[in-house]
Amino acid sequence: MNLTTQPRGQPQGTQVLINKQYLTNIFESFLPQLLAYPNPIDPLNGDAAAMYLHRPEEYKQKIKEYIQKYATEEALKEQEEGTGDSSSESSMSDFSEDEAQDMEL
Repeated sequence: MNLTTQPRGQPQGTQVLINKQYLTNIFESFLPQLLAYPNPIDPLNGDAAAMYLHRPEEYKQKIKEYIQKYATEEALKEQEEGTGDSSSESSMSDFSEDEAQDMEL
């Protein structure tokens, strides 16, 4: 299977071939490594990184909750049926302002 995409900054109509091996590398190598060895020193989500560094057991529990809520077959079915709770966005921002000020990444 090959996909084509419009590369950023290229003239209209220019396409790049994305092959199955490239996608396989992303899903079988890159993402599992990123999830297994997060980098809390340069985080996308600072609150999650602070929890990972300062309250690791709570972080692990939160991850388990998120897996159940967002990454199971039941969650997918709920999302497809539109019965999922879309009013609450996922967030690991559980620190108060005082707690967050004392934490450094």
